[in-house]
Amino acid sequence: MALSAAALLTRLQAFDGRAISMLGEIEAAFGGEAEYLDALIALAAHDQGQVSSCATWLIKAALERGQALSAAQSEALWDEIPAIRSWQAQLHICQSAAHLTFSADGAAVMDRWLTPLLHHDRPFLRAWSVDALCRVAAQHPEYGTVARDAAHAAAKDSAASVRARVRQLSNLLADI
Repeated sequence: MALSAAALLTRLQAFDGRAISMLGEIEAAFGGEAEYLDALIALAAHDQGQVSSCATWLIKAALERGQALSAAQSEALWDEIPAIRSWQAQLHICQSAAHLTFSADGAAVMDRWLTPLLHHDRPFLRAWSVDALCRVAAQHPEYGTVARDAAHAAAKDSAASVRARVRQLSNLLADI
């Protein structure tokens, strides 16, 4: 049975924003389909923030379970990233960076996209944007200076969560 993008969208729109079990049900219903990740990537920058947030949460969950994006899926994600506006979706993408392989174009897209997030009002988004930038730099050393500078600034952030995330990156930063 082929994945119905409309059915997936309907299920994502129905998410109440609280019951994570609903997202598990979506995974169970659609996760085995070959087009699942493609459909989620296509919805990552949806104009409804809830849909975008759900799609990126499900992408993150798949990556954390060991699924990997193909080169074509990664390129599709880089195409979507600049249009991701929901702060929750932005956070999910930043948290997924440890599981992504960045092409040269993907690294450039991430660098441009992450730069304003380093100064976001939400501390967790600041923290995880530094993490994501360091993940990019680990694969593309030309971003090393930018990543180290961002980490150095984040180490002085007023939010303890940001400082704690930077401390977690010490081994990664040593290799950049």
